[in-house]
Amino acid sequence: MKKTTRLMLLAGALFLLSNGVAAQVVETTTYDDGRVYTGQRNGRGKIEGNGLMTWPNGDRYDGQWKKGMQHGTGTYTWANGIEYNGQWEKNTIKGHGTFRFPNGNVLEGDWNGMGNGTGYLRYADGSRFDGAFISGAPHGQGVKVWANGDRYEGNFHMGHMSGQGTITFKDGTTYTGNWVNDHREGQGKCRFSDGGYYEGSWRNDLFNGHGTYTSPDGTVLSGNFVNGKIEE
Repeated sequence: MKKTTRLMLLAGALFLLSNGVAAQVVETTTYDDGRVYTGQRNGRGKIEGNGLMTWPNGDRYDGQWKKGMQHGTGTYTWANGIEYNGQWEKNTIKGHGTFRFPNGNVLEGDWNGMGNGTGYLRYADGSRFDGAFISGAPHGQGVKVWANGDRYEGNFHMGHMSGQGTITFKDGTTYTGNWVNDHREGQGKCRFSDGGYYEGSWRNDLFNGHGTYTSPDGTVLSGNFVNGKIEE
């Protein structure tokens, strides 16, 4: 059951009918489940055109509809403060659009589902990621530049640097190799800003396992490292 109040016929409805175009009616409908829709319907009573739907949990969608579904361009605001403005297809986010988050982050790109696609994420602190996303998190190949000037290019997994990648720190130090959850872990090469160089195994951002370190003065240490220090 639903309760419907017809507010008005759009101006020019008779003209539309005379030209074979279905008139659009603006109505407010309250559904048994607590949803409230205010907007246009087609001549058969289907939600179609522009309208606003609100849900009991505080979610709301304001935009275009087709055959009772969010379709076209519209803005969906979740009760938790997340907002999406962009394209929709049959109740699914599809096409170009922008997400805005309560913490100030902005995510913009081309989507096929909720944050699945490619685009950029601009963080509130001034950092930025460009690349692939799944569920709004960096996932796959991408480039992240921090506000302090550090830059990473490589693979991400659910928001974390994981897999192969290269980071260049603001002091000029560069590392190319494997990453696990934002830490240098596995095989990698690092050239330090002071001229030192290490190639070998890493764990938790430190030399761990077999490797070779060449100091700026040319001294070579090769062997097994534990937490950044070579075993005697």
